[in-house]
Amino acid sequence: MTNKGWDKLDYLTYQDIQTDIYAWHKGFFIANGDVNTWQRNYNELLQRDIALFAVGDVRSKDILDIGCGAGMYMLTFLKMGAHSASGIDIDDSLIQKGKEYMRLNNFEADMRIANCTQLPHASDSFDIVFSGDVFEHITETQKDQCIAEIYRVLRPGGVVVIKTPNLNYLKLTLFFKRLKALLSFKNPFTIHIAHTRNNPDNEHIGLTTHKDLMAILSANTFHEPQITYQPLRRKGIAASLSKRLQKILFLNQDIIVAARKPIFLGFYP
Repeated sequence: MTNKGWDKLDYLTYQDIQTDIYAWHKGFFIANGDVNTWQRNYNELLQRDIALFAVGDVRSKDILDIGCGAGMYMLTFLKMGAHSASGIDIDDSLIQKGKEYMRLNNFEADMRIANCTQLPHASDSFDIVFSGDVFEHITETQKDQCIAEIYRVLRPGGVVVIKTPNLNYLKLTLFFKRLKALLSFKNPFTIHIAHTRNNPDNEHIGLTTHKDLMAILSANTFHEPQITYQPLRRKGIAASLSKRLQKILFLNQDIIVAARKPIFLGFYP
């Protein structure tokens, strides 16, 4: 698909959103604060794809989705041929919605209310553990506990893939937003990173960097994490330049890393 294809705009009204139960799966979000207009975010869909590419071949694999929400990734894994998909989330309403999605698509999935620091699954149960946009919601201590639990439930040689916003990228974009405000004679310090300082909430208490997340994975005996680089997709930036810039970590919108549980140490701890 060309860049032009990824940049096209699709819109839904609030009424459309109410009747389209897969609107979130399709990448629709409120446009410019207008709750009646929802715009499809193709960049978000691209980032989701990149994270799934990092997972690799899921066919015949047993997969756990941490922070599964309404099962968007779980349903996708099953459609891609996974043997089984399990998920945990702390929000009961999302779990119930996810179960309904599974039923409507003729899939069975194990979805439970649980915390990632204490997974309700037996050791060595999964080939893959995936976590998309969850780690920004938990503290450093909770990250360490969660990754230790991921290590426990993975089979030897199993892979964990984590996708979470890149704090360094957010700091960089914040700098330019504040600079733009300053040049427009506005107060730049009223602008903050989304989901911090009541902008519009304080949900992202655990924004992190590649360095810090990879350190936690290594400390929990995972093999050296592999980074998935993403093109810097912004208007006015040529595709060739975007590709060259992607190896600069602070220009990556998300942290997407994959790490494997040791095989020998896994079988003979």
